[in-house]
Amino acid sequence: MKYPRAPLLWAVLWLAASPSIGWPQNSPQIGQKPVPAVGAAAVNFELKSLDGKAVSLETFRGKPLMINFFASWCDPCRDEMSLLNELASKANKEGYAIFGIAVEDTRASVMQYAAEVKLIFPIALDLNSMVKRAYRIFGPPATFFIDSRGVIRDMVIGPITSERAREGLKKAGAAR
Repeated sequence: MKYPRAPLLWAVLWLAASPSIGWPQNSPQIGQKPVPAVGAAAVNFELKSLDGKAVSLETFRGKPLMINFFASWCDPCRDEMSLLNELASKANKEGYAIFGIAVEDTRASVMQYAAEVKLIFPIALDLNSMVKRAYRIFGPPATFFIDSRGVIRDMVIGPITSERAREGLKKAGAAR
């Protein structure tokens, strides 16, 4: 046998070159943005609200912000909307804002749902999922609490309770 170690050499080269085996998948790649995390700057965005106005993270700069990613078809999202409306009714008085971002949904469905449950906080549509991907949301619901300078202070992936919402708002600097 002329080259007894050739298969072993090819196996080692293949393993080293294979990204799924040779290098960790969760390490940031060149040009890739970091995952949003507590203590990191929130990812800026620009979306159209249901009334057609441009809305961005900068729109809310200067006051604590609760961003809720939801969908009209999502049962856990529907369950938390009365809580979000309750918090939104106190937002101006207590110095914070609530903003809903509809994901994986249609304009017609979101508009019908917002009217049906009488949502009182601003809502925008993430029709191409750019903001959802930027915030690394796999599906709704998810809630981010951002301070007045645009730094993420807390997050809840999945349904939110009244206690967690109040805790997140407090961490973001809302007067409570």
